[in-house]
Amino acid sequence: MFSSIMKAAVAATALFGSPALADLGRPTLFSDGLSSHVNKEFLQYMPSTPSINSSWPWGWIPKRCADEAKRHKVQFNSSDFEVFNVQYEDCEEAWIFCRHTKAQLSQSQLIDYFGRLPVHERQSVSHVMAVPGRGSAYEAGGVVVFQGKTASLSIFQHEVGHAVDAYNNPDGSSSSTQEYLDAIDGDTCVPDDYANSSNVEAYTQVGVLLMYNTVVPGGLDNIGADYTCLSKQLAVVAARQQAAMQLGGTCSWRHPYGKVVSMDPESGNNKRAVGPKPVMNLVAGHPLAVEKDINRGGEVTYYGNVSSDEAEDALAVEKQASWNAKARHRAVRRNI
Repeated sequence: MFSSIMKAAVAATALFGSPALADLGRPTLFSDGLSSHVNKEFLQYMPSTPSINSSWPWGWIPKRCADEAKRHKVQFNSSDFEVFNVQYEDCEEAWIFCRHTKAQLSQSQLIDYFGRLPVHERQSVSHVMAVPGRGSAYEAGGVVVFQGKTASLSIFQHEVGHAVDAYNNPDGSSSSTQEYLDAIDGDTCVPDDYANSSNVEAYTQVGVLLMYNTVVPGGLDNIGADYTCLSKQLAVVAARQQAAMQLGGTCSWRHPYGKVVSMDPESGNNKRAVGPKPVMNLVAGHPLAVEKDINRGGEVTYYGNVSSDEAEDALAVEKQASWNAKARHRAVRRNI
């Protein structure tokens, strides 16, 4: 639950370019966090995006994933990751996922929860990762990393929201603008205890509430609390991010994929055949590729282990199997 969230610095190459204001010390809209107030409605009104997925040849991994695997206190071997592409129907280029084989999040959960977010938020993310852990997550330079049992749309929205904060607007991080800092000063509350930790976290938690207001019929008027105490923050986040929260549409830009590296010397010392090196097509010069500053990191958010909706998870498995089967059938038909 968000009420038990603690913060810890992640060993990233660089921190946010603008320092975060720590310990805002404001009253909160919800003392028990946001997840219990939004997740049911998110699952209801943010549908799964149809997709197909395909595994990478063994022995290769994106350098961004390999680098993040080494940032953890307990480092992970690159050879313990399964790498796969996910092609959502709303973008011509796939996202690359890197999942540790012992991660608590399943492949289908990663595909489903990430794919429920609007495409104009997803496009701020370069890679999606899952590793074993005790319920935490972070975003660094466009890579979102989920550790442990974190199958929650509010968690995915929050972490992807950090990338949107950093990359959605040409003038840089929205949470560090004077406009947003003034909004915090002008309001009388922040969303929850977690939002009190800094302006960066307040911005992304306000983003969770704004997503609710955007996709749920009746919006925040139905959330069961007087949200006018943070109306100025909502207005700033809406001006800078709400267009990206609209469901539908297609991607308008993407981070380049970056380099592909060998899992060697971890790839089993020839115990398993190494496949052909994947060819990256989302590179400089591609119409969608936009170079952004990825030399920035965030902080690990500790959520504790989160219980997912088992019925929705099972339905996601069925949907993804059906979409993949239809894609294979179309491929066969084209070759007849």
